[in-house]
Amino acid sequence: MNCLDFRRRLLTDPLSGDEELLAHEATCATCAPFARDLRAREIRMRSLLQNVVPPPGLAERVSLAARFQQRAERRRQWWYSAAAGVLLAVGVSMASLFSTSIERTNVALAQSVINHIEDEASHLRAAHPIPTARVNGVFERFGAQLAADIGPVHFAAECLMRQRNGVHLVMPGRMGPVTVFFMPGEMADTTMPVASARFNGQIVPTHWGSIAVVGEAGESVDGLGERLAAAVRWPDPVQAGVSVPVVGELLAAGLVTQQKNG
Repeated sequence: MNCLDFRRRLLTDPLSGDEELLAHEATCATCAPFARDLRAREIRMRSLLQNVVPPPGLAERVSLAARFQQRAERRRQWWYSAAAGVLLAVGVSMASLFSTSIERTNVALAQSVINHIEDEASHLRAAHPIPTARVNGVFERFGAQLAADIGPVHFAAECLMRQRNGVHLVMPGRMGPVTVFFMPGEMADTTMPVASARFNGQIVPTHWGSIAVVGEAGESVDGLGERLAAAVRWPDPVQAGVSVPVVGELLAAGLVTQQKNG
């Protein structure tokens, strides 16, 4: 696949999980930033469409129009059958669209994890364990705390993953460094693979979000996400009421790593 074909197909479906597209993106330094920027714009556009606020008084106007319409339609009972058929067709279409949207969201989350690791690759070179107090301090910002020993940690900071803050750790593995993202609010129904030409790992669901564990190709991360989930006592995102610090303030304090174009 050449760059022109890649961009034409990605413009048609920015969140496509097509393996051929992902393979080209992973090996092309020119197309990878283009793809990340396009996906970020697509996600922002969908977020804006989901947060549309209706104008004041819309409900009252709709209710009044409905009453007038009902009076007229008493003489045309046959219309209800046609309307019911249309509504059924729309419902089936919306259910299919919702299912497809969930699948693409999972692909976008996995790709965002890879993009974040690549954009913050300098942290993979951290070679010395940091104090446990430093690790605890990062988790405490979310009202979480270590309930068991998770092993040596070479890097720990709060980071921005897509539109939410989380915890970014780098831990030593057998094949090289292993990146761990604690992502509150990023809900997943099942364990999802994360893979690129260099990295492989998985995203593990939790009751408060998900955990991504990603190592170098050949690194075994099976069970690591579950072990870390059990070792960190994380509050329920709804009941905890923990306020997440403003990203700008954290950046100024040097405590946040931020994913570019993602």
